[in-house]
Amino acid sequence: MKKIILICYLLPHLAFSQQYKDFCYERVVAVDNFIVKIESYDSKTGIYSRIRCDINEDAPMEEKVVIPITEKEKSDLWELRKEFGDFVFGECTSNKNVTLRSNFFFENEKYPPKCIETERQKEQFIKLSIGLRLLLESKPEYRKAFYWEFIKR
Repeated sequence: MKKIILICYLLPHLAFSQQYKDFCYERVVAVDNFIVKIESYDSKTGIYSRIRCDINEDAPMEEKVVIPITEKEKSDLWELRKEFGDFVFGECTSNKNVTLRSNFFFENEKYPPKCIETERQKEQFIKLSIGLRLLLESKPEYRKAFYWEFIKR
């Protein structure tokens, strides 16, 4: 009887803990091999950060805000991530002197991110990136910290 009660108690918690994984997102833009912008989000801490660097400035400008997301929202992003199969493909593009690297790092992943190789992978990565972007922009913490992005022109 104790085993049945224990299973009935633990099973929902085990099932729920499998529904999502924490992740980190990072996007780095470099011009002539000089990093000009870093954007990142850590779902475990909720910290969203944007750092802009200028070669003419002494110190980079950093904007940082805590934007918590719910376990349900993490679970929804995890469902999008599962479309990738074994690998999370990242954006690795270069155009003349501009380089862009954009990656998701999911908790307990076995494999490092790989660069996008096909149109399908590109579509999946865009879907995951836009999903995160829309989620963050919908949060009141984001709207308060970056209010100028929502002013109609």
